[in-house]
Order: sequence, then structure tokens, then C-alpha cells
Amino acid sequence: MCIKHGYFRGEKCECGNYGRFVLDETRVTKLGKMVSGALRHFPHELGLKMNEQGWVDANQLISALEGKYRWFHREHLFALIESDVKGRYELSGEKIRARYAHSVNVDLDFPANKLPELYYGTTMEEAGRVMEVGLKPVGQRYVHLSTSFEEAIRVAKFRTDQPVIIIIDAQKAQSSGIKMMKVNDQICLSESIPPAFLEIIS
Repeated sequence: MCIKHGYFRGEKCECGNYGRFVLDETRVTKLGKMVSGALRHFPHELGLKMNEQGWVDANQLISALEGKYRWFHREHLFALIESDVKGRYELSGEKIRARYAHSVNVDLDFPANKLPELYYGTTMEEAGRVMEVGLKPVGQRYVHLSTSFEEAIRVAKFRTDQPVIIIIDAQKAQSSGIKMMKVNDQICLSESIPPAFLEIIS
């Protein structure tokens, strides 16, 4: 932890300060998987009450984590969240939630997307199916879309060396009643999108 910039990952903060050691990589990974599961997939297994927007009581989560790991301290949770460069989680007062990738049924309340076009990167095989049946969530509550062509390429390259990019006419889709939300500068979430609003561009 840096006294100027807060929690960070790696050996040094961006300012060059080595900071105070909080968590090693092994515990970051272990804790991250548990927090992700608790806030996205199995809150009830840890005794957490999740509201419709995906929020749970942070103190309840801390108590559950204390029961799982003898080494855990509440600071570890805040260090994990604040140093997460992908912005997976958010805090509001004494509430905490995952921002995306839920498999549990939530009704997230992020701001409506304002970009006229969004992007989805995938494999050649999946692209053909998508153009037939549309974009639908698979194992998650919402479809995850990229805000730029470049981001869609980056995401798709985790799955294939030859990404296919589908462009979504977000403006028309939203005008037709499809809910699309901006999570951060890279990600938007959407309900199912019919083929009429999709086009392969790469």
C-alpha cells in the first residue's frame, strides 16, 4: 500500500514507492476467486443476502471470509477491490457488489449505454451461430459487449488467434427496448440481442 496512492499490485506503486506489503500473489488469487464466487455465483452458500441490484452487506462478506481463511483481515478485502485494475467490484457505504459476470439473477442499475455502436469479439464458429440466433447470455445474466473495436479484438484473442468482430447497432437495439448498460470504459452489459441488430465486420 502506497501512502499517496493507496493499494496497488506489483512491487512498486506508479510513483516508485515500494509501499507496505498487504497480500502475496497466492492469497490474492485465492481471495479473488472466493470473492468473485460470493458476489457473482453463490452468495447464499456463504449466508449472504443479495438484493436485486447485486449488493450484499460488506460486513457479512467479511465475516464469511474470516470463517474461510484464518489469515484473512478486513483490510485484505479492500486491498483486493481497490487494486483491481479491471474494476470488477464496487463499494457503496457498507455495501459491495460485483460489477459484471453474474450467473445469479440480478437486475443491475448502471447508466444506460450512450454509444451508438458496440462490439463483440468471438471465434469464426460462434460468429455463425450468433448471426442465426442472436447474442444471448451463456452461463451469465447479461451479454458482455466491448465499447471499442480494439477492446473486442483484445478480448477475443483470449479464445482465438483469428478473432471475428460483430458490430451491434446499440442505438436501434435500445430504441426497441433492449436494456444496455455502461459498466466502465471497456464493458457494456446487455440483454439478449436479436440478429437484426448485428453485423460481422471483421
